[in-house]
Amino acid sequence: MPLSKIQNSADRGDKEVDLNGLTGLLGYQIRQAQTASFRDLQEPFRALGITPGEFSLLTIVRDNPQIRQTDLVDVYGLDKSTLSIAVKRLADRGLVEPRKTPSDRRFHGLFITREGGAVLHTVTEIIQDQERRMEQVLSEGEREVLIAALRRIAGTLALD
Repeated sequence: MPLSKIQNSADRGDKEVDLNGLTGLLGYQIRQAQTASFRDLQEPFRALGITPGEFSLLTIVRDNPQIRQTDLVDVYGLDKSTLSIAVKRLADRGLVEPRKTPSDRRFHGLFITREGGAVLHTVTEIIQDQERRMEQVLSEGEREVLIAALRRIAGTLALD
């Protein structure tokens, strides 16, 4: 069956759903790839009690000790309350902790805890496995080209 057609015999009988109006759209294909990636991670992440967004947040906190929530708001492009909820969930589980920063005692920075580091290590192994599987379908050099193209698209849309 062509990629532009799907069939769901339980719901549609013998009818095919025509997706030709979508399959040539970059946004649609980006969303399909993201959905497939998240689905692939769903079970192993659920077993660890973590989400893809929390993985990103833990990685940023690990790589940027003392980062303030206001800086994370800028990085993520989320509103403060949404990010605060995510940080609170991680803190309540003992994966990150807010502490006064040594450089400026007026501000609290985020630090990854030992437990957070252990969880992040395990999750990173899962992510690296997925990365290897995705790279297997790309020819040499396509990964870098794809990443560069996606960054340009994200940058262009962020400016609008």
